[in-house]
Amino acid sequence: MSLKYRGIDYELATPQVAVSEEVIGRYRGAVATRHVAKQAKAQHPQGLKYRGAVVR
Repeated sequence: MSLKYRGIDYELATPQVAVSEEVIGRYRGAVATRHVAKQAKAQHPQGLKYRGAVVR
């Protein structure tokens, strides 16, 4: 999918995350589930600055 903002074209880059569904119980007779990421790793960008201060 291509996007456009103020005349500049962008390509949509959605990361593919493998998820599993986990049953956590029942609520009012229906099964309650949640989606859990199999490999959850947070990547912090290096050299990020906010108003001149380095963000850690």
